[in-house]
Amino acid sequence: MRWLYLYFPNLQLDQLAVQYPAQPMALACPKRHQLLGVNSLAAAAGVKVGQSVATAVLLCRELQLFSPEPARVKQLLQQLAERLYQVTADLALQPPDALLIRVSSMLKLYPDPARYWQQLQLQLADCPYQYLAAAGQTPLAAKLLARSGQTELYLTPAAEQAKLALCPLTASDLPAASIEQLARLGIRQLGPLLALPAAELARRFSQDVLQYLAALTGRVLQLPQFYRPRLQFNRELQLHYEITESPQLLKPLQPLLQQLQQFLRRANLLCQRLQLTLQFRQHSPLPLQIRARAGEACAANWQQLLSLHLAQLQLPEPVYALQLAATDYVPDQRASCNLLAQRSQPLSKAQLLSVLVARLGEQAVVTPLLSLSHWPEVESSASAVAALPALNAALCYQLRPILQLPKALPLTEAVTLLSGAERLEQLCWQSGTLLQRDYYLARTEQGQLWWVYRTPQQQWYLQGWFS
Repeated sequence: MRWLYLYFPNLQLDQLAVQYPAQPMALACPKRHQLLGVNSLAAAAGVKVGQSVATAVLLCRELQLFSPEPARVKQLLQQLAERLYQVTADLALQPPDALLIRVSSMLKLYPDPARYWQQLQLQLADCPYQYLAAAGQTPLAAKLLARSGQTELYLTPAAEQAKLALCPLTASDLPAASIEQLARLGIRQLGPLLALPAAELARRFSQDVLQYLAALTGRVLQLPQFYRPRLQFNRELQLHYEITESPQLLKPLQPLLQQLQQFLRRANLLCQRLQLTLQFRQHSPLPLQIRARAGEACAANWQQLLSLHLAQLQLPEPVYALQLAATDYVPDQRASCNLLAQRSQPLSKAQLLSVLVARLGEQAVVTPLLSLSHWPEVESSASAVAALPALNAALCYQLRPILQLPKALPLTEAVTLLSGAERLEQLCWQSGTLLQRDYYLARTEQGQLWWVYRTPQQQWYLQGWFS
């Protein structure tokens, strides 16, 4: 077993079956009004691929028709490749419905091919997609066996050649004109074609037939373009029904968040920002920015932030599609948590700020900020948490309360002074008046710590509170 071909014949219908488990379904070509694919429930009712839509509806009144969506199928195939890339090195996308895996490069890690196949099956276990798997000595041999239904994985070279000889040419990659020409000669399987002499093949058939047979038998090696994971997370989802209430968007978002979690953990990254774009029929797309200040990888935590955003959102019209993109990646350098802890870990400061911003909005969440001015009225200000500058280390050594009043209030309670006076002076350039204050650390009768000052006129004022 050198190459493994995974064929997913009904990707789109299998994905639709998750939401409609008891519904007969089929894919129909909008132009030709013919069926391109059917699920098992529709097949049980006599519906077949190639039938007209009218015939299919007569056979099964409950049949639900869907149009092919190549973009969605491509995305599903990409997601399958991301899953399998966790346990295999060399795999290639075979649009629109298959993956090709080079097994020989993994046999050093898995000397037993059966163990390797078990690992691949484990990655596909929770996927709703049906697939056929076949192995071969060349990529085209594995492909032909899989598409012909010959799904044996552990064949000797001789047994593989015997199976290939029985494969119909209609399952091959030969041009349709060549297949029709061979059928007129009575050649409908690969065996009789391989038995013809090379000179006879070159004289009677096109160069495409010779090139295909050379690649199939291994005389010419054709390596596919191997898959490499994308460095950006971006998912689009076409909803199967329009959503009118914003909190209902959380359910279709859950699988996307799980995919985001897998993507981030595989790359050992955290994401600081998500952009959720809602698509409408008439209204322009609505982008939503969701931030996690320290970065986040957990799907449950992102779902909590999204739920807070969506709870306050009024949709201008029903949503029919959405897009989820992750930006602002940072390395995951968080400290490890106690594996034996029975309780959930408390929220960090950054996580708490992210929750507050999601619930109240960025403009409603501010934090006190100290500046380099020595005068209290201009020393303390409020800054949005989204634009916090780096803290000046020199300010950390000054005895200053973070909670300061923009204008001092007369002191009306008895306090006990705990420190000596710190005199602050400022010359008002407009009036030429020298302002002078003596500041003290004081404790109230309730035990609170206040920052108070005394003027030269022996008047006392409250400037701020220590936390």
